[in-house]
Amino acid sequence: MSQPIIDVIHRLAAEGKAVTTATVRARLSGPVNMAELISLVNRYRSAPESLPTAAPAETSSEQSPEQRLLALEEKVRMLEARLARLEESGV
Repeated sequence: MSQPIIDVIHRLAAEGKAVTTATVRARLSGPVNMAELISLVNRYRSAPESLPTAAPAETSSEQSPEQRLLALEEKVRMLEARLARLEESGV
């Protein structure tokens, strides 16, 4: 359920619009878990790069080994950067 919220957050940011719970909620159709929405908006505000960029277009079985390796290396880089930020802030 969180992927539609993440997609809307990234669309709003790409359009240069404010990312707030109200603007994200307005773009979503159907019921929304407000706790999850608030959590993701706050997470985006504190560290925009911490949210995944988009829903995966392919499943792992459809990707070549090279594509999977590149994706995993990128994920490791993102996680290392996030860990470094957390260690710097003392969390």
